[in-house]
Amino acid sequence: MLNTNKVAQACSLRITKKHSMPRALLSLALTAATISLLGGCGGHVIEGDQQIRSAPTGSIFATDKAIIVHVNEFDRLATLRHARSFSASTFLETRDNKGNKSAILKTRGNRPTGLGTADIVEGLPKINDLATPVNATESIRLIKIYRDLDTE
Repeated sequence: MLNTNKVAQACSLRITKKHSMPRALLSLALTAATISLLGGCGGHVIEGDQQIRSAPTGSIFATDKAIIVHVNEFDRLATLRHARSFSASTFLETRDNKGNKSAILKTRGNRPTGLGTADIVEGLPKINDLATPVNATESIRLIKIYRDLDTE
């Protein structure tokens, strides 16, 4: 007759004290990896009921508003996203998120990249301010004040 205790001991996955620490670390590492992988599969929390998706690569959207993405106070320059539709020497008015006027810009020629550059002629815009073209009357007034040096 077989001794069932010896068979049970031979087949068991009993962890000895000298091997308990590496196996425990391995188990902990596998658990942490599994949690981190499965944690990224959840949905994104957004406000409202409209899903926000990224634009397809190479997409061009027509807009009459540019966004300030960088301001160089020393050189009085602003970098704008979505400013490709504005020709050189277009005057833009910037407004903050509350609608307060923050600056007047004069666009430079378009660069080969997707960003535009403008001189800051009045005020000081902040990053994320929206820039829109000024009306015709204001543009004429500003042209008289801020002429290009090469046209004089």
